[in-house]
Amino acid sequence: MNNSLKTIGIIALACFSFYYTHHIALLMQQKDPLYQAILMQQKDKEILSVDATIDGDYIIPGLCGRTVDIEKSFQKMKNTGAFVETYLIYKEISPTISTSEYQDKIIKKGNSEKMFVSFILSENSNLIPYLEQSGIAYSILTTKTTLNQTLSGERINADWSNYQEIEKSLNKNKINKNLCVILGQEKDFCTKEKKTMIEPSFKLNNSNFSSLYKQISRGDIIYIDHLNLDYFQLLVENLVYKGIGITYLSNLISESRN
Repeated sequence: MNNSLKTIGIIALACFSFYYTHHIALLMQQKDPLYQAILMQQKDKEILSVDATIDGDYIIPGLCGRTVDIEKSFQKMKNTGAFVETYLIYKEISPTISTSEYQDKIIKKGNSEKMFVSFILSENSNLIPYLEQSGIAYSILTTKTTLNQTLSGERINADWSNYQEIEKSLNKNKINKNLCVILGQEKDFCTKEKKTMIEPSFKLNNSNFSSLYKQISRGDIIYIDHLNLDYFQLLVENLVYKGIGITYLSNLISESRN
């Protein structure tokens, strides 16, 4: 019994000693001028997160915030002995209301704080050769027919008849973004497959182009089946004029600011 109490006492003393030593070391670290310099930067460099916006069945993604990771930044700089701003390490702060918590909602637009739009193309779009040549980012609705074609576009599984086969291939090649585009009655299917559901902000074609293309703004998701090349070039020129870039769909709807 006495030996057991001694053992417990020794363990308790060791734990207390470790805690006390760690606490003292932490206090000393926090008094370090370099640590204080990093701490002062934290507030100046902080970017607040933006909550996702919910409207009925739809959701607009939020944006992650950013703050300085003081401990990691200190560890990186302490060998230099001086504050170096480029050595600051940041960590993301997730929105309080996030798309990750509302998988049953449909994304119809990216966050407008991102200065981008995205194009979704059908696999037989006449614009693909031009996009490939121009290096413009796009996402393509892929089926078994086009799965093995060498294309730079981001692949989105849209083969309802061979869905699991396409999934296996996309997963094997580590290019599956787990997106599901709703153009008609696919919501139930997308929900069953537990995919992030997307519904385009605009569906452009030759008939409606003239009345719609100037309405496109930051965050919009644009589905294009067939569109004359001169129309598409006019659309891109209008986006450039507005200072809007073009990115992949997965980047547009991501809540990360990167």
